Amino acid sequence: MTGHTWLWTPPRATPASVGVGQLLRAYRQAHGLTQQQLADRLGFDQSYVSKVESGRRAIHDISTLRHIARNLALSPEDVGLAPGAMADRRRDSSPRSPAAEQVAASQRAWRLTRDHLNHHRISLARAAVRLYPETDRLGSGLLARPGWVWDRPVDIDEVALRWQDKVEPPLIRGDEPETAGSRPLLDGGSPQTRYQRYTRAMRDLDRPTLFENRLSFRLLDIAGDGTAPVTADNRPTLNFGHTTYFDAVDVCETVAHEAAAAMAGTGLSWPALPFRARIGNPFDFGRRVALPSINTLTIRHDRGGQASFFLHRRSAGSVATAGGVYHVIPAGVFQPSGITAFHHEADFDLWRNIMRELSEELLGNPEHDGSSSSPIDYDTDEPFRSFEQARRAGSVRVSYFGIGLDALTLFGEILTVVVIDADAFDKLFGGMVQSNAEGSVVTAGPNRAVTEGIPFTHTSLRRLVDTEPIAPSAAACLELAWRHRETLLPGVRARTAS
Repeated sequence: MTGHTWLWTPPRATPASVGVGQLLRAYRQAHGLTQQQLADRLGFDQSYVSKVESGRRAIHDISTLRHIARNLALSPEDVGLAPGAMADRRRDSSPRSPAAEQVAASQRAWRLTRDHLNHHRISLARAAVRLYPETDRLGSGLLARPGWVWDRPVDIDEVALRWQDKVEPPLIRGDEPETAGSRPLLDGGSPQTRYQRYTRAMRDLDRPTLFENRLSFRLLDIAGDGTAPVTADNRPTLNFGHTTYFDAVDVCETVAHEAAAAMAGTGLSWPALPFRARIGNPFDFGRRVALPSINTLTIRHDRGGQASFFLHRRSAGSVATAGGVYHVIPAGVFQPSGITAFHHEADFDLWRNIMRELSEELLGNPEHDGSSSSPIDYDTDEPFRSFEQARRAGSVRVSYFGIGLDALTLFGEILTVVVIDADAFDKLFGGMVQSNAEGSVVTAGPNRAVTEGIPFTHTSLRRLVDTEPIAPSAAACLELAWRHRETLLPGVRARTAS
């Protein structure tokens, strides 16, 4: 149970959650703590601690288990994690030198700030967006320039992608002096030597399950924003070059880490955000790497005019970014499925990227992880062949809303929607999984089939956007789909008015 009766996340099959309730109870009793005192120590609600202790709430998020272990000075094994999952909890009784203690304190502070970041991404994004002019804001956590979001849903085939081989390296890389506060001291280095990159610190101190440096498509500019020419037929146009995933994470998670530290300290203000200030104009993609994710709201639409949509609860312990929040499903970084020139040519396509994510996140198929030398044949390989056949038949419709930037991380967010007729959905996704490598699919209650989704109503939308930890890009997809529901979902208007 997520803590709210109207949304339910099925348990994930991870051993880390076993026995945590009994452990918390034993710890509390051994230290003479009340549930409220233990909750205060962990930063949780008392009711949450009560549910965990009684077994009514299981903890499946690795990041939460790490948080518990660190705050209670427990070993990783105590909370069901593998030995070495937290390097700071070695049971070594030998005294540390002052320099070693300084390194340990720096790394401990870094991990606590990262825990805070992963548990407060939504509130941080909503605060970060207020740093920028109202004219640059899109919803409660995204930034966008005029012309980035279209006044109508655009068929995905109408979006023009252009390639640029020669690209100037970014000016901002994440190793600037202003990032020192977000990079902890390094074990074994000379005094005051810090990790050179944020991703190296993540690798050693808080490694997510899915953490690989993959070739990716770098967004260079967007037609219509004043920096790139608009096509003669007024099509949305996105210009790209090459980058890597870690190049983007080194900047985007560093700027988010800085915001989390500021919020936990003096508050979110420009004087407390030197790296964000160094980045300057968030829309200048020449200064930094802009790597977009493709976020797709999946809607099941039946002949009676009813519609439902699907959400994903992303595990902070499994993914490097956007963990611990509700998100649309599927969502994934725009990148090729392999390392060859053939992969680049075949996969430089928004719809094919969406198809791969549908295959992975809804059907649980192995991830096309960017390291393979075997190409995908989208015309014959399943489930891609069936996806494309359904789209050509008109029972699958894919639309582009536009693009924004997450105000907290400054990651690019391509906003799309796929509407699938009920008959086609049940055929394509009858074997839909409840959980995958990145998290779990959310339903509207514990007794609902995972394929039912959440009712696409104004009540559901407002409840999600106003009260739940939903990613800003997911909220934007929902808001835009609702605004254009008569275009996207013929006949659905009367049934979704409440």
